[in-house]
This record gives sequence, structure tokens and C-alpha cells, in this order.
Amino acid sequence: MNKIRILTGEIKTGKTTRLMQWAASQKNIDGIFQPVIDEKRFVYHIGSRTLKPLETTETENVTQIGKYNFSNQTFEWSQKILSECAAKKLDWIIVDEIGPLELHGKGLEPAVSKLLVDRENTKAQILCVVRDSILEKFIMHYGLQNDYQIFELEN
Repeated sequence: MNKIRILTGEIKTGKTTRLMQWAASQKNIDGIFQPVIDEKRFVYHIGSRTLKPLETTETENVTQIGKYNFSNQTFEWSQKILSECAAKKLDWIIVDEIGPLELHGKGLEPAVSKLLVDRENTKAQILCVVRDSILEKFIMHYGLQNDYQIFELEN
């Protein structure tokens, strides 16, 4: 079974930026990034090069965490992308970022669980971005104790 690759680090240390730079040199890659642009979080679909706002000032159809409101519509779009990636013949599938929402069954769920459970049916390497403060919870939550490898990016 494919080991899950994990890029980890502290919050706001450039994980997504470095990963986007690395991904630009890869072929046959798809998935999502969650870049922060002008202090707001977005979702970027690698395959279509489409950017949608995740963080919103709306109060309807949102998931609230702390002072932030996240668009459920953008989460649904992101889940659809991840589900479609599983059916493609890719070398890499990027899932940026799995956080507390996913560990509580929200955000990118259930697409992340399905992708991780069905990974033996895809030849793609699955690369997840997980902040270091929840890395152990992530590994336990998804049952990856013996099925992961830390992914190192060159600085």
C-alpha cells in the first residue's frame, strides 16, 4: 500500500508556498493548495488553475472556527476535486491542508478519508500538508501509524 507523504511544520512557516514551488516542476499532479493571499485563505485547484475564496465575510452557509468563517461551497468544490483526483491516473495528489476541521469530520471531509482509505486503488503518491501541532492526532485519526513518511522539501 502507498505510504502517505506528509509535509509538516509550524503555522505560517511557508509550507504551502514551498510546496507550490516544488509542484510547479512536477508533471501529472493535481489536488488543492490553500494559499493565504492578502491575509485571506483561498483554495487553488492545481488541475484547472482555479482560485476560489475559502475565508469569507459571509455568515450564511459557512463553517465557523474561532473568528474565521469558511465557505461551505468552497469546501464542497474542494471535496469534489479530491474525489475526482482519485479516479485519475496521476503521479501526485496534493491535499493542502488537513487541520482541526477535518479531524472533526468537517472541511475537506469526507473526501480526505475516502482518498486515504482507497489509496491502494491509485498509483498516485498522496501528499498531505499537516501542521506539526496536530501531526500525531492526524496519524491516529486516519490510522496511519505505519503508513506514512515525512516529506522533506529543499529550502
